[in-house]
Order: sequence, then C-alpha cells, then structure tokens
Amino acid sequence: MNDDERAMMMLEKSIYEAKRILEEEHIFRPFAMILDQSGAIRRMENEIEDMQASYMDLHDEIMAHVQIRQTVDIIVLLTNASMPEQLVEEGIESSIRVHLEERSQQHKAIPSRYIYVPYQLQRLSGEERIEARLFHPQAVSFPAEFFKKVE
Repeated sequence: MNDDERAMMMLEKSIYEAKRILEEEHIFRPFAMILDQSGAIRRMENEIEDMQASYMDLHDEIMAHVQIRQTVDIIVLLTNASMPEQLVEEGIESSIRVHLEERSQQHKAIPSRYIYVPYQLQRLSGEERIEARLFHPQAVSFPAEFFKKVE
C-alpha cells in the first residue's frame, strides 16, 4: 500500500468511526488515530468534558507521542466542528473536522490539511434510528503541526 492509499484508509476508517458514533450518540468527542510504519493503528481519546479542552489535550498528547516515537506515519485528529463560513453549502453547518498529517508530505510547502465533512442527522421515516448523512468533504491546507518540516 502506498502513502496515498494509507492516508485514504486512515481517513475512511476515522470518518466512518465518527459517523457511527454520531448515529449512536448524536455527537462525538474528539479522538485521534495514529498509523505507524508497521501498519499498527493506535486510537487516542480522553474523558475531558469540555470539547475544546479535550481536543487540545489530544493535540498535546499527539505532539509528545510523535517526538517520542519516530515511527509515526499518519495522524488523524477528529472533532465535531462548525463548517467555516466560506465553505458552507446548502445550509449545512455541522461537520466532522479531520486534521490530517502525513510524514511523507512534510517536504511540501503546506503539508497538512483540515478536511471538513459536512453532515446532517436525520431520523429515518418510520424508525427510531438516526442516520448521519455525510456530504462532499472540503479540504483546507495549512503548515504542519505534528511533524517537523523536511527541507
């Protein structure tokens, strides 16, 4: 599996996990998934009530993890977020925001991305179950936070 395929696998796996949680709990707490060079995936989460504090704690934990373990290849850090105003389409403001960083992309000028996946929670007609309907993702690039830039 090449680097792009590994990144897509991590994106899909993490987004479908967030979707599953949304359908069960109607909101999800921030969580991260880290892929190392051997292909092992480590999930990180915490029990901090405040969503922003939870996200920042995970962010700091990932920073420490990357510094200690040089085998980290791909990081996805997810949170429930509002869509940036300039990206809102069809009035859908809720999104799964994925912070994606890949070690293999650190040579690029702007190697990291937020991928916003807009969603709507919908009750299926005649059913108690809630479905999280996902819409077309939109990406915003920014400088790396977790990996050091490769010159």
